[in-house]
Amino acid sequence: MSLERIVEYLRRSEEAIVDDVHPLRHSTALLTPSLPLVWQLNAVRVEQLDAPADELLAVVEDALGKASHRKLVVHDEKAGARLAPLLANEGWNVYRLLVMVHDRPSERSAAPGVGTEVDRATGGRALAAFRREQPFGWQPEAVQQLHSMDERYGRALRARDFAAPPDDPAAACRLYTADGLAQVDEVGTLERRRGRGYATAAVLAAVETALAEGCDPVFLLTDAADWPQQLYGRLGFSPIGLLYEFLKLPLGSGRP
Repeated sequence: MSLERIVEYLRRSEEAIVDDVHPLRHSTALLTPSLPLVWQLNAVRVEQLDAPADELLAVVEDALGKASHRKLVVHDEKAGARLAPLLANEGWNVYRLLVMVHDRPSERSAAPGVGTEVDRATGGRALAAFRREQPFGWQPEAVQQLHSMDERYGRALRARDFAAPPDDPAAACRLYTADGLAQVDEVGTLERRRGRGYATAAVLAAVETALAEGCDPVFLLTDAADWPQQLYGRLGFSPIGLLYEFLKLPLGSGRP
C-alpha cells in the first residue's frame, strides 16, 4: 500500500538526517542538538500507538527538556486523532498533515521552461528568500539552520531543486527520491509574486521529472487545514491518509 511505503520512507529519512536516534518508552527520540531551531529534527516519534497521553508527554519532556519547544510525531491517523483533543487541552498546537499522491493528469499546465530544475545554490537562495517571509524569518540563525537541514537531506537522499522562473525564482520546491518513491517538499512562493502560476510550474516540473524516472508513488505532505491542498488537487494529487504532528512553543514563537 502506498501509505505504508510512504510512512516507512519518512521514518528512514527522519533517522538518516538527525544527529541521534534513541529508543524510549513507547517512542523514539529523533534529536539534532547541532540544529536546535529546526524543530522537525528535534522530536519524539510515537511507536506504541495506544500509549497513554500522559506517559507520552512525560517522555517528550524528558527527551526535549533543554529545548525551547516540544514536538510529538504520530505516523498513524487513528492514534493521532485519539491524542489530538488531549494534547490540545494541554496547550499543544495540532497539525494534521494530509498525505497526497499524484494519481491523475494535472488540470493545469505551465508554459515550457517556466519551471525547471536548478542548481542547489539557486534553489537554496529561493528557499531562503521565502523562509525569511515566514513568522520565524526574523531569526537569521533559524533560516541558516533550515538550510543546513536541506543539505542533510541532500546527503541522505537524492535531492534536487526546482524553481520558476529559473533565472529569477519567485517559487521553488525540492524533490527527494529514494527506493522508487518521490516526495515533493518545501514548496514556497514569494508573497509579492503570488498568483502568477509560479508554484504550479515548479511543482509540475518536479512531478514530471519523478514520473519520467518511474517513481511510484509521487507524493507530498500538506496542512489539512490550509488552502494549498486545493492547488495540489488541481495538479493531480489525491489524499490517501493523515499524519499528525503536535507542537508546543514558548509564547510568541513562530514555526520553522
